[in-house]
Amino acid sequence: MFTIISYNIIMKINKLTFKTLILLLISSNSILAQVSRNNFCSHNKEVFDRVKTDAVFKNLIDSIDAVQEQHEINYKNSANSRAGTIYYIPVVYHVIHEGGVENISDAQIKSDLNDLNEIYRKLNTNVGSVNSAFSGISADTEIEFRLAQKKNDGTCFSGITRTFSSTTNTGGNSAANAVKALHGDFPGNKYMNIFIAKDIGGAAGYTYRPGAPYYSDMGNGIHVLHQYVGTLGTSTQTGFNTTLAHEAGHWLNLPHLWGNSNSPGLSSNCSGDDGVADTPNTIGWQSCNPNGVTCGTLDNVENIMEYSYCSKMFTNGQKTKMRAAVTSFIGGRSNLITAANQNATGIFADIICEANFEADKSTACENTPVQFYDNSFHNPTSWSWAFDSGNPSTSSLQNPIVTYSSAGKHNVSLVVTNSNGSKTISKNLYMTILPSWGAALPFTEGFETNEAQFKAKWETVIDDTANISLSSINSSGIKSALIRNFVMTENQIGEIISPSLNLTANSSVDITFDYAYAKKVGASLETIQFLISNNCGNSWVISRGLNPTAASMNSEFSPSSSQWQSMSIGINNSFFSPNFRFKIKLKNGNGNNFYIDNININNVVGIDELDVLSTINIYPNPMTEKAIVKLDIKKEAKVSIYLMNTIGEIVHQIATEETITQGNSKFEINKNNLSKGLYFVTIEVNGTKKINKLVIN
Repeated sequence: MFTIISYNIIMKINKLTFKTLILLLISSNSILAQVSRNNFCSHNKEVFDRVKTDAVFKNLIDSIDAVQEQHEINYKNSANSRAGTIYYIPVVYHVIHEGGVENISDAQIKSDLNDLNEIYRKLNTNVGSVNSAFSGISADTEIEFRLAQKKNDGTCFSGITRTFSSTTNTGGNSAANAVKALHGDFPGNKYMNIFIAKDIGGAAGYTYRPGAPYYSDMGNGIHVLHQYVGTLGTSTQTGFNTTLAHEAGHWLNLPHLWGNSNSPGLSSNCSGDDGVADTPNTIGWQSCNPNGVTCGTLDNVENIMEYSYCSKMFTNGQKTKMRAAVTSFIGGRSNLITAANQNATGIFADIICEANFEADKSTACENTPVQFYDNSFHNPTSWSWAFDSGNPSTSSLQNPIVTYSSAGKHNVSLVVTNSNGSKTISKNLYMTILPSWGAALPFTEGFETNEAQFKAKWETVIDDTANISLSSINSSGIKSALIRNFVMTENQIGEIISPSLNLTANSSVDITFDYAYAKKVGASLETIQFLISNNCGNSWVISRGLNPTAASMNSEFSPSSSQWQSMSIGINNSFFSPNFRFKIKLKNGNGNNFYIDNININNVVGIDELDVLSTINIYPNPMTEKAIVKLDIKKEAKVSIYLMNTIGEIVHQIATEETITQGNSKFEINKNNLSKGLYFVTIEVNGTKKINKLVIN
């Protein structure tokens, strides 16, 4: 009887047109969504309307449900339903991204898989605190999820794919097709496919409950936002992340506890049912009240298939329903757990195909902890790390933490081993450790150097191109730094990031710089920001947006002297840390070039000092043999003046704590044996410094 019913259903479905099949997939009650707990989706009302008016559609849905229900009855009465048989499901995580934060780390994905398995095996530490009324029926489902180790063509891979595609903004079948085009097919009756994206249409996650004939397509998987994967990196989840456990429940034929809708909290939900005997009827929850009663009996608020904030458990009845689903041919689920498929997907092979690793950051400050993660596959049992100039310099831990006290670029290597062999990987110059520029201010930068020295001192980041460089166009001196935005593409990001500075010894600090920038005619979406960090760039705060200094133009912008603008930004004392950094961040929106020059970080000039010093004038600049420093002093003050080179050395002392009375004072700078190049005239008035550039020809 079971075989005849299933055959008839397949024959009915095969008679449907392709267009009807797609409509079925989009609108049937096999589609369930889990959305952000503050923004729930509505279940598709079109389904219920169509069931009322379309007899063929209703019969098709009813027939599929009848087959599934009959199989569940048969399963309950069979030996397979008894405890002790573990069903293993091959899993592949597909990351669809555009190079942004949605391109999450392997470590974040593995934390998600760990949570998924702990919840399904009743190993999550919070399950012990479930309401005592349900603790006796909380279930170890005896279902485990394992990363696939072989692709559909038999080649070895990590169980994670990465696809650069704009479909990360839409998700769904378009994202699945983008993955398939790059990595090949991962049939839905061989793998549980999990698609991670930036946006999937407003939901946090959604999937398909089992239903023919879509089982063999890659799209028959789970689609989820990157913020709802694991508990590391970009995840907004803490403790245990239950989002994937919830969606996997749907994928294994579990409805929400209130029935087939995505709308909890409705009084009408009391008349709905999830088809599981030991889950009481409920209207559904969007908050955690373990003692909540909505339909006359105590609700199982802490159930994984709720929308509460405290999901912890499945019931024994849900366990049976999921295990029945995974042994049913409906949705192709039964093929996943066969020995043949386990061999084809390699979930127990543990052959080391590749050694690999990543760090939580590839650029760090001196003495800042760096977390390394082993991404080797599959399942090494021992690790041998070597960290050039690191502390420790070697480690046998799987995921060690290392610090570096030596600035520069450092090599990292890893050897992984298990009983089947070993693999080695070396990444030369993998870690960039930024030099600390100490606590002494002022900090000065005129970019009067070569490209290699510029890139060694400043971190430059730009998507896929090298359009950050030095330019001969300048505010003063002979060079500036350029983000060549004119040739960048829409939404491309360019950044110039400072070295690390220790500001802890200061009571007040400001940053001044000159910049020049224009847009193209009609551009409106461009953003340029000045950001600061008190933790070596692990996180950033926007300090100031920067506006154009010149009129929009469609030709490439090359500023004249009048198109430069000076900017002064005061730094809040909460950023006076040992690892202060700042950066310019440009996001292209049909814009033009950006130049920056003459960066100075000083103690802020107080009101009293502003009353003392009116103007500073240095001329001629550039100088050949001699220059004059002219100060306008409003009242008596002690003045020191000295000349520094580009590495901060004092090369000429001009005045030392001279008492200057009100009026104009002049000081002479002689070239003597000084080489041609850029210098900085430092003027201290009552202990407060001001810096100006001077070029010697």
